[in-house]
Order: sequence, then C-alpha cells, then structure tokens
Amino acid sequence: MTTAARIDKVLSIRDNHLWMEGCDTVELAEEFGTPLFVMSETQLRSNYRAIKAAFQSAWSWGPVEVLPSIKANYTLAIRRVLVEEGAGCDTFGSGELHAALRAGTTAAQISVNGSAKGAALIDSAVEAGASITLDSERELDLVISAVQRLGRPARIRLRLRPEYADLSEPSDFLPSMSIRDAAQLYKPGIEPHLAREIGLRALATPGIELAGLMAHLGRHSAEPEVWAKMASSFGETVAALCHAWHPWRAQELDIGGGFPSPRDPSSPQRRRAPPLEALARNIALALRASLTRGNVDPHGIKLQVEPGRSLFADAGLHLARVCHIKSQRVPKEHTWIEVDTTEMFLPDLFIERARFTPVFASQAAMEPQSTAHIVGVSCGYDVLAQSVRVPVVGIGDVVAFLDTGAYQDAAASNFNVLPRPATVLVQGERRQLVKRRENISDLFARDVSEGGL
Repeated sequence: MTTAARIDKVLSIRDNHLWMEGCDTVELAEEFGTPLFVMSETQLRSNYRAIKAAFQSAWSWGPVEVLPSIKANYTLAIRRVLVEEGAGCDTFGSGELHAALRAGTTAAQISVNGSAKGAALIDSAVEAGASITLDSERELDLVISAVQRLGRPARIRLRLRPEYADLSEPSDFLPSMSIRDAAQLYKPGIEPHLAREIGLRALATPGIELAGLMAHLGRHSAEPEVWAKMASSFGETVAALCHAWHPWRAQELDIGGGFPSPRDPSSPQRRRAPPLEALARNIALALRASLTRGNVDPHGIKLQVEPGRSLFADAGLHLARVCHIKSQRVPKEHTWIEVDTTEMFLPDLFIERARFTPVFASQAAMEPQSTAHIVGVSCGYDVLAQSVRVPVVGIGDVVAFLDTGAYQDAAASNFNVLPRPATVLVQGERRQLVKRRENISDLFARDVSEGGL
C-alpha cells in the first residue's frame, strides 16, 4: 500500500522515497545520473504567481511587473517557463542579455543592469529595445553615443544607492557590519547627488527617455521591518529627485530583489522566512508613505521587483549518491558520508554560509540513527551538511539537498576538473533533460595549445 507524507507543495515522501511532483527522485538519479539538479515547473510557476500577487495586493496604486534575475538560474528552459508566465527579466552583462533574448523574453521587459557596462553591451541593448539601468555618468555618455550612431531611441533608468541611514541592524552576509555600511560597500548604484546631475543631462538629451529609478538592497535580512526601512529610504531619494527634475514623474520604480525563500537556508538563525505577503506589504506601505511625504503621488507608478532566490530556490533540489562511508574514533569520533557531488556545485555553502537541508531520498521515511557529516568529492573542506542526524545508509543511497534552485548551478565551478551536473525539469510525472552534463572534453575545449612556448 502506498503511503505519503507531504513536505511542501511539490515534495513528498512515498514508500520510503522522496518525490518531486509525480517523479520519484531515486528513479531520476538512476535515469539521469548524479550529481543532478532537478527543477519543478509547478513550483516555479506557483512561486512566480505568488510573488506577483503579493506585491500587486500590497501596491494598489499602480501595476506590478516581475523581472526575475536571470543570474539566479539562466537555464534556458527554466527561463522559457517564466516567459510563458509573462515575466520580464533583470540581466547583468552581455551574456545574461543574450540568454534572456534567446529564451524569448520581450525586450521591452528587460532591464540591462550591472556596473562598468561597455559600448558593445550598450549598443546591443539599444538595438534590442531593452531598458538600460545606468550605473554611472559614463554609461549615459555611451547611451548618447549609441543613440546618435544607431539612430534609435533609448529607454533608461538610474540605479540609485540610497543612504539607508536607519538600517543599523547587522547584515546577515557580513555580521560585523550594519546593513547600512554593508550596502554602501556594494559597488553598484549612483549617489543621489550625482544622480541628480545625470538625470538632468538625460532629460535634456533628445532620443533618451528617463523612465524610472531603481535600487537593490540584497538579502541582508529577511525581516519585513528592515525591508520597510529600505523602501522608505528609496522613496525619500526618489521624491528628492522628482523635485529636482520637475515636472518629470517616474513611470516605474524598481526595488530590486534579495527576498528570502521560505525555508531560507541563508538565515544565520536557521529560521523560516516570514510570509512573502508581510514583506511585500511593508515595502509597499513604506514606499508609498515616503513618496507621499515628499509630495509625490504614487498613483499610476509601476512597481517592479527582481526576485531570485525567492522565485527559484525551493523549486529546485540537488541529488547526489553515497559513494563511501568512513569513520574514526580518535582523537575525536567522526563519521563522514561521502557523496559524489561537491560544494563547488553548491557554492552558497561558502558564499552565504547557507545550510541546505539534506534528505536521504532513498531512505526518506526511516528514523535517524546516528550523527554524521555529509561531505563532497573535491579536495576542499567540502562539508555539505555538518553534524546531521541520519538514518542507516549505505553506498548507492541517494541524498537530496533542498532549496538549491537559485544560484547553485549558475555559480558552480569546475574545481578539481569536475564536470558540472545536468539539469532535469519535471512537471507531474513528466521529466525532461534541459541541460546536459558536462564532460571532460567540454572542460578543455578552451585550451588552444597543449605544448609549451
């Protein structure tokens, strides 16, 4: 008889195995090999709709547009699912712009973001008709040059770096620093006084449309109160610029991303994130209040958001297979469960000190019997999960690491000449290979000579 216990909308335990939607993850490991990234189309679509609905409910003064950060997951099949949902796209650099366009994203819904943009990227964005989110006055010079040479108009926004004076809370990324100081350390964004002069130049230049303003705090905190302070500081900066550029009025305000995923593996306190609706409500109300205080009417202004981890993370998991178990008794007792993946394929383990929940997919209903470290195959420290309770497992058992759909594949490396994993997309009982596994030839394809000088 089939027994089932649900973990979330798409994950369940059936007859001792972990399932994603209608697919047994142990069977996926057998069919496609390990290590393996697996993405749920159902969870991805559900997350997109929930994010849009939460912000649209909170921001009743204008439309809401979701521009998912393609840097979080640039697999083209995943991007095409979002295109079907009507999503726009936040891109950083020429490679991400190429990926967004190749996947069918409407150019008018693309924000070409990032610092130190070159002339070629600016030209490509103007040619495509994408919005360009400026990060410096030099980039405005490049846009003006492109408009004049190409004979095409350009739509721009300015990326701001508000002061965030009230954000004295410690950063989750840099606990020794306040969020205010950590945000100022991050390179992108224009100081408000410089943005004032750049905006005046843009408004005086034929062929350039200044459509809106943008700021991005990042995931320094999961607390809604922190996000309210972020939105308030952004709104105050927007209001000051609106007055400096009178009678200009923003068509769109982009608050960036950095929102936590529900299980929030990056939380230093290892707590679940607050409901997305609470975060959206705090952001929207604080932004509206600060605009209103600055005599800026929010009605009709489009609110844009750029989710990454909150959209992709819990739509994905990472499968690995146990290849060895070793123990020692002295000088200290340890047991290591060695699996065929690595922290190089789950880089937020060291970038954000994340903890991805391990589930023994082939022993999912079994009670824990002991404590062990789950470790990878690289020559690095490679602790994937430290001191976790584990059932009795053996060589060949499958382990799933949850919430790995954002940034892990995108930031994976080839340390130790390890080929990066494949990606499978599932919906119901259907499964499709959407990114093949790398092979050794792929890794050495860039080498142009095997001899010395």
